Amino acid sequence: MERQLTGLLALALLAGCTAPPAEPQLVDQQRYTQDMRDGSAKFSWPDGRNPDLGVLAEKSGPGPDKAPAGSERIVLEITNSCAWYLGWEDARKRGDQTAQTAALKVMDEVLPKFSPEDPDGQRYARDTAAKAKAGDGSLAADYVANNCESVLWK
Repeated sequence: MERQLTGLLALALLAGCTAPPAEPQLVDQQRYTQDMRDGSAKFSWPDGRNPDLGVLAEKSGPGPDKAPAGSERIVLEITNSCAWYLGWEDARKRGDQTAQTAALKVMDEVLPKFSPEDPDGQRYARDTAAKAKAGDGSLAADYVANNCESVLWK
């Protein structure tokens, strides 16, 4: 009987059956805030568009509850997209070609790689970069209007 169970286990593993996924790790507000501060350092930010991370963590965090570990990454990706779209528009308004080119590079090469679990979001980022390169800021403006109003910048 033991030999049969060992054989069934081997067949299950070969067939791609795995153990059920582990429960997600949950973090409290303090840990979420620290993870946000640590995670923010992995992003580049345009001049004048650094988010107030304390306020961002307070507004997006779990408060008295718990949040899945890593959920701050999505908030940071959204906030970083806001920063670059706004930075690009700021550069256009002041005629700063160097800053505008730098922002377009990030919009084109970095932002579409955010959130691999969201192909529609990645497509939107690619389309936004393509339009921005052509001088059309409408998708960037729509993104900002729908996602960035609660971000305080330093």
